[in-house]
Amino acid sequence: MDDKDRLLLSLLRRDARRPVVALARDLGLSRTATQDRLAKLQASGAIAGFTVVEGNGQAREMAYLMIRLERGARCAQIAPKLRTMPAVEAIHSVTGAIDMIVCVAAEHVEGIERTRVELAGLSGVAEVSTHVVLQRLAG
Repeated sequence: MDDKDRLLLSLLRRDARRPVVALARDLGLSRTATQDRLAKLQASGAIAGFTVVEGNGQAREMAYLMIRLERGARCAQIAPKLRTMPAVEAIHSVTGAIDMIVCVAAEHVEGIERTRVELAGLSGVAEVSTHVVLQRLAG
């Protein structure tokens, strides 16, 4: 499974009924190439119907990244860049001392760290603090 497959799964988690043309556009692939990837993910068991199922049953590492933006930067400017990152599962603009909370998941902590480094390097991001989930108690 490569980054395009992980991004495709992430897009499907957000909206499993999204048209193939829209998925292809977000992946930067042709409609045919996207359909081929979908078929392979279905054949491997990673996708069942309209529900995304993590293929190998391996537990995924999760973290919440708390982002403080630079003065003048807006969440709406940063969010489109975050949507292209395969590990990003949810993006929230919030009130308080931080500006955004981003939920990320990866097979290993290294994937979370790669995403954190990429996110911290974005223009407009002043600070990122990482909170790795130790135990999921509900939801």
